Amino acid sequence: MEDTVYKYRLDNGLVVLYQKVPYAVSLSIGLWLKFGSRHEAETEKGCTHFVEHMLFKGTKNRTAKQQAMDIERVGGIANAETSREYTNFYVTLAKPEIDIGMDFLSDLIFYPLFLESEIQKETNVILEEFNGYEDSPEDYVYDLYYQNIFYKSPLGFDILGSKDSIQSINQSKIKNFYQSMFTTDRMMLSLSGNIEISDMEKLVNHYFGREKRISNQTLQIDKAEKAFTTNFFKRKLEQIIFLLGAEGIPRQFQKSVVLYLMTNILGGGMSSRLFQKIREDLGLCYSISCFPSLYTNAGMVSISCATSKDRFFECLDAILKEIRDLKKNGFTEEELQHSKTNQKGIMATGFELPEARMVSIAIQEMYYSKYYSFQDRMDTIDQVTLYDLNLMKDLVFGVKKLHFTGIGNLTKKEILQINTEI
Repeated sequence: MEDTVYKYRLDNGLVVLYQKVPYAVSLSIGLWLKFGSRHEAETEKGCTHFVEHMLFKGTKNRTAKQQAMDIERVGGIANAETSREYTNFYVTLAKPEIDIGMDFLSDLIFYPLFLESEIQKETNVILEEFNGYEDSPEDYVYDLYYQNIFYKSPLGFDILGSKDSIQSINQSKIKNFYQSMFTTDRMMLSLSGNIEISDMEKLVNHYFGREKRISNQTLQIDKAEKAFTTNFFKRKLEQIIFLLGAEGIPRQFQKSVVLYLMTNILGGGMSSRLFQKIREDLGLCYSISCFPSLYTNAGMVSISCATSKDRFFECLDAILKEIRDLKKNGFTEEELQHSKTNQKGIMATGFELPEARMVSIAIQEMYYSKYYSFQDRMDTIDQVTLYDLNLMKDLVFGVKKLHFTGIGNLTKKEILQINTEI
């Protein structure tokens, strides 16, 4: 099994990562930037996401329609993502079309037009995207949750920005932001598929080595202080949709593996503790999950749930009872072994896909500056002990009360009765 990463740096500072997949007939190429919404200043809220949109609105060499047609006519997929700590643009397409993919991505990232007319249109598009999130309580509650937990930190910024910040964006502002942030020394090209290294190097050097843009400032990150508070937003809804937040860890490889095993047992699927107890045994909700969020210098563990107003307090109490029981009695060896088998199976099925590998090698480079092979990750899972798992449990749930963010139709009196002590 081919499982090594070839890494080198172009003269312009752009880092290249390539993993060969000998059996692959498709190729995935991702252009990653080592910054996201948490690196924005107060006056730049939403700019990274806005640039992401604008790069698909025409370049010096392609109209927006041609951008869409060039990839779709060969059956490829092009997309992009702005997150809190990174931004990426990627294409997945058949191996013979690699030239098209390279040309498309380099053109998109280096030669956008930022036409005033397109900026005005995209402002309206993003405002509609923003309104869509606000109209979807399941999505909106996540934005509120981040804002409340990281209330002092840019980690709490809405990735889209605010309505005011979106409307304040003009051509000058967005071009200045692009020129200062989208520099080659902050870029990383991640590729996965079945081509020879020499052929890959020629294409990469041709398409991505011609431009050199070096940043004149070092990106700073704040301390990401958290607040464990109770926040409720009143809306006329049939359900109460809420998130509970516990302590987390920064993204560190070995500890992250332990954390994923733990949250998987607690709320990772239909066989998890919370799903079996809250939904299956008590019938108090339709869906419930537990998951970690990991960042450079911060992290949290979240439990999400939606239930009817009439059963909200019963549901919340049942969840907290499960957490208290976990704090007191810990996990079992059987649960640990089941979680290990589950996580290794998920990893194995994802490992076969070039796109999944492209993402994995990029994320590992950004956070660890090294590559952990498939076998490294399997071995790390196997090495986790019950002691490790329960130690992580103590760290995560060592707080006296969980953070709470909810949305729904409760009275002021009912809101004051919310208690998340564990």
